[in-house]
Amino acid sequence: MSCISIKHLALILAVSGVSLGILTACNQDDRETEMMTSGPLAEPNIILDVKTEMAEQCPKTVGIWTFLLPFEGGAEHTAVADIRNAKLIASGKNFVEYEAPLRQTYASCVGSAKSEIPPVYNFRLQNGKVYFRLDLNQATLNTTITYQGTGGFRPYVRWIAEE
Repeated sequence: MSCISIKHLALILAVSGVSLGILTACNQDDRETEMMTSGPLAEPNIILDVKTEMAEQCPKTVGIWTFLLPFEGGAEHTAVADIRNAKLIASGKNFVEYEAPLRQTYASCVGSAKSEIPPVYNFRLQNGKVYFRLDLNQATLNTTITYQGTGGFRPYVRWIAEE
């Protein structure tokens, strides 16, 4: 599969609007509406439990769609976080961070979620916002971020891990 088709796959998935709808929603006539979809990609394939620091109302989980394209000596990873209306707020050689508003229901939430395998995806919920961060400083292999952006208002990042 070429780099172009991987980029198109990531954009199609990000733009398709697939979502659990737990973090953000559209406002229409002061009512929150959620997009509902079905099919094999309707839900993220990585679901992380949110650990709360206080007793505020928080979502129980957050999700990430991840896709892996192996090659000899490594793999290319694409990750699309299940948050909407995200914007890039920080990036560097080994990290990228996005910010998005939380649903009003979760505005007072203070919590976090972290992936274990690979230990590179982090969510932080505070001040009415959710932060999604890919931190390759935690990776055990040689890693490089090859693309970062938003598609369909969802943050996604592509990175390579090599031996």
